[in-house]
Amino acid sequence: MGSITTTSHKSPRFVFSETQKRKVHHLFNVLDIDRNGQLQPSDFVNVGKKIVKQLGLNEDSRSARLILLKSHRLFVQLLADLHNPELTLTLWDWIAFFRDQIEAEDEGILNHYIHRTSRHVFDLFDMNKDKLISREEYANMLTIYNISHKMAIQGFEELDNNSDDYISADEMVEGLSNFFKSEDSEAKGNLIFGEWR
Repeated sequence: MGSITTTSHKSPRFVFSETQKRKVHHLFNVLDIDRNGQLQPSDFVNVGKKIVKQLGLNEDSRSARLILLKSHRLFVQLLADLHNPELTLTLWDWIAFFRDQIEAEDEGILNHYIHRTSRHVFDLFDMNKDKLISREEYANMLTIYNISHKMAIQGFEELDNNSDDYISADEMVEGLSNFFKSEDSEAKGNLIFGEWR
């Protein structure tokens, strides 16, 4: 008589919660500048162009070209992270990536994504390059992503942990970590990209 074998399925270390899913879905919508339901190079390049315009840079200047290159590079790196050979990302691809990373045994890929995105966001927002983001810099940048001034200020205040009226690089990383990892709907950093609820 044969023996019965059972396969045990290991439960994930963390479960991708509905709160996390809603935040990630919201961020997809924020990044989908043309609102066509897909993330494409043009979404990221158009943000770069808006930044160039807001800073009053000549489109042919080295500074402007660098901003456009960084914007495009962020999208290319995202495709690499998702192992996606296509030039578009669907909402399903996006949510599945974050679900898989949050439920993974190793947080390495997610942490790398958070730190790289934090550096990119910080570099774009820090318009005067003083290694701090002021309230005005933060609000001005979020208007590019169609986030209201009121919501931008709320997000800024959540990120400014030490209440010095500036966001440091460390505060940005902490806020992004909370945004992606925390299941707490009131976690500091949840409003980093505006109202998601």
